[in-house]
Amino acid sequence: MKFFENAREGKNHWLLYLALFGVAYLIAQIPTIVYLPILVVRKTMNGEMPTPQNGNFAEAFQASMAMFNDIPGFVAMMLSFLFWFGAIWLFFKLFHKRERMTLISGDKRFRFGHFFWGMLLYGVLTTAITVIPMLLDPDSYTYTFNGADYFLFLFICIVLVPFQTGCEELIFRGYLMQGFALCTKSKVWALVITSLLFGLMHSINTEVITNGFFKTIPIYILIGAALGFFTIVSDGIEFSWGIHFINNFVTFTLIGSEDGTMNISPLFTLKSDPVTWASYIPVILVPAVIFLLLRKKYGWNIKKAFDNSGLVSIEKPEHP
Repeated sequence: MKFFENAREGKNHWLLYLALFGVAYLIAQIPTIVYLPILVVRKTMNGEMPTPQNGNFAEAFQASMAMFNDIPGFVAMMLSFLFWFGAIWLFFKLFHKRERMTLISGDKRFRFGHFFWGMLLYGVLTTAITVIPMLLDPDSYTYTFNGADYFLFLFICIVLVPFQTGCEELIFRGYLMQGFALCTKSKVWALVITSLLFGLMHSINTEVITNGFFKTIPIYILIGAALGFFTIVSDGIEFSWGIHFINNFVTFTLIGSEDGTMNISPLFTLKSDPVTWASYIPVILVPAVIFLLLRKKYGWNIKKAFDNSGLVSIEKPEHP
């Protein structure tokens, strides 16, 4: 298991992590900043600019997010992730003096088999779990196929969603997980911290505001924990990247929700999607099934994967 050991190469002072994260964040804002004036002019001319009601922040925020809930807005948001991904990839070696591929895999190469197996298994399982309720209760779903716009949106998702999900994996399961593992000398703590941060990152999603923070955020924390777990046992982020990509792709293009943040052009739309205890079952069950199906194929060993012997002997981080 070399993914975390490789992170010991080069420079790893915490200020370097903070600096690179800040630079990448600023660069990621460029597409939105460029698009925002165009958006305001277009929405104003069409009389679609949101107006806050009685100072209600939640309603005002949801109205603001709805401004991006079309194909041009979606492209602008996805390009932000592409810029963020590109900035980390471009400046990482300059800041940390180590190979970029150490952020991806313990083998220092992209393992396409891991990516596609994660995408295939999670895609089959999550699509089944998503479609079965629709067959049992078709009245709760609306057929929202939108002709040529759907195929355009489908193409955009194929091109850009890998970068959006890859950006989040590179940051949370790559950059930050390695950094916190080096800092705490514990993969468990790195998993816990990054899962919490991943969950909190989704706090501004409209479905969180609609259904409630304490009902919805634990789901995102569990998703982050599952992705982090697969990163640790598979010794890289490719498997979790494949899972993350197909999850978002299915959500964007197959069955969306009226409460969802990005409900632009799905094939079907769920009329309401309240969070219940049943919502937690697939989040826990699907990753467990995937692990059981693939643990022999890839020789995944939890005890070996979570061993911290490669971390406990590291020296104090040097100054940048």
